[in-house]
Amino acid sequence: MKIVIIGAYGTALNIADSISHACLHYGRKDDVLGFAIDNAALGDNIGGYPILCTPRDFRTKFLHYSDVKVIFALHKPNLLKERALLMESYKIPDEKYYTFISPFAYIAENVKIGIGNAILSNCSIQSKVVIGNHNIINANVVIEHDTVIENSNFIAAGACIGSLVKVKTASFIGLNSTVRENTMIDNYAFIGMSSNVLSHVNESEIVYGNPARVRAGKNSEKEAVK
Repeated sequence: MKIVIIGAYGTALNIADSISHACLHYGRKDDVLGFAIDNAALGDNIGGYPILCTPRDFRTKFLHYSDVKVIFALHKPNLLKERALLMESYKIPDEKYYTFISPFAYIAENVKIGIGNAILSNCSIQSKVVIGNHNIINANVVIEHDTVIENSNFIAAGACIGSLVKVKTASFIGLNSTVRENTMIDNYAFIGMSSNVLSHVNESEIVYGNPARVRAGKNSEKEAVK
């Protein structure tokens, strides 16, 4: 399979390098063709991978190739709602999206995983976890049993999500954060790095700290703790 990554530096490049490493050292057959990005200032390549087209040109240039798939890896932590809407606007068919799982990740046999996800090295995803579509799960993330990660979420490196958690749509969970079991993270929430989330986070709230407190949203400056 040939992979085009929508995105540029940072996470997109990490995913590209992870795919290439899996091919070179672990016999994977996937090949990174390059990036789709619309910032002309980036030149003609990123990290040695060519810039192939803009994201909106992907359909015209690659849709007719059955062996070309795509991962959507554009990312800004505070713009995940806009990110999800932008991805929808490209109108790329579901069957063109590719899920990459690092050979260094542990995935329990009964985990369910949707389309367009990237799960990077040393992740541990436990029994009966459900992962929807278009999630980026970075290195060293732990997701405990019976948790549901819905769609278009970004989970930064080192995060630990307890059991029976529900993370809804287009939320950001920062570096080295912890989410307590039986907790819900609602749509478009933002959890700052190294936070300790002990109870529900409401839609569009920004929380951070230990314990995590609501810093923006309808419960601003109240503890996100019951």
